[in-house]
Amino acid sequence: MTNRFSPGRRESEAKTEPIPVIPAASPREGDRGVTIRPDLGPPAAGAQPVDQPGSGLGLIVAIAISAVVFVLAIYASGDATPNPYPAFQTTNILFWFVAMLAIAGAGAGAQYAEITAARGSGVENRRGPDAYPTAWIVPSISTFAAILLVATFHNSVMLAIGPLVAFFGNAGALLARDLLDDTADASQRSATTVHSLVVHVVAFVAFSAVYLNKFPTPITAMLTGMIAALLTLETLERALAPRAQRLTYAALGGFVLGEAAVALNWWQTHGWVGGAVLLVAFYLASGILLAATQRNMTRTRDLFEYGLVGAVTIAILAITA
Repeated sequence: MTNRFSPGRRESEAKTEPIPVIPAASPREGDRGVTIRPDLGPPAAGAQPVDQPGSGLGLIVAIAISAVVFVLAIYASGDATPNPYPAFQTTNILFWFVAMLAIAGAGAGAQYAEITAARGSGVENRRGPDAYPTAWIVPSISTFAAILLVATFHNSVMLAIGPLVAFFGNAGALLARDLLDDTADASQRSATTVHSLVVHVVAFVAFSAVYLNKFPTPITAMLTGMIAALLTLETLERALAPRAQRLTYAALGGFVLGEAAVALNWWQTHGWVGGAVLLVAFYLASGILLAATQRNMTRTRDLFEYGLVGAVTIAILAITA
């Protein structure tokens, strides 16, 4: 009899005993031949799209201001009175009171929209500690120009043109500043071009609206100088210069344009041509001041470039006037 503890017994029992079956795990994505990507955690910090609530707010402000200008254009439509200045022939104190509120509202809305956009991007002051709060300048001036145009012409055409000038002036100004502030934009030259274009278009409309009315020379010079000084200050925002220097240069630009308006007031020509001449003078003055601010000096090349363009343009305007 074979001993149950003999080796043969153990081998036979080992061969006949069932092997325990371990239940298979639930099928996974990896069991089907698909590579499972490991959990890499949250995305690394980098250039992420930033939602700027100020952009939508600026658009709302532009629409609201254009609606007010549309109402003022309706109010100004009508038969003209014998007033020597076209802007006052169909308007009254109520019209200009609402106009002042619209101009102030455009500036305040634009400034608040930029502050909101800066907070939304996590940067409170995107132009450095020496920056002036200048987001209100172009929207306020474009609103002033639109209202002065509808008061000057007081016809049905201005029902469309006036609100459009106000809308594109307000929305375009904020868009141009957003492009300048977008540090992720590789095409800084394009952003600068858009900003400069918006500023000069608004300058042309505003200068023309003032010149069309042929106000007394002191009033024309004062309005033109104020517009030029503010727009020059806006232009100098592209230069990293101390506040005092930018403010001094802006005042200098305003003085030059005021003097140009005094001389231009003696020229018997069409209103839009006068606005174009003032625009050329503004281009010349603000361009040289910007070049001097950016490089701390004025190069001969800058004087030749701006002087030649200005002289040729004014000569063409004088011949065709």
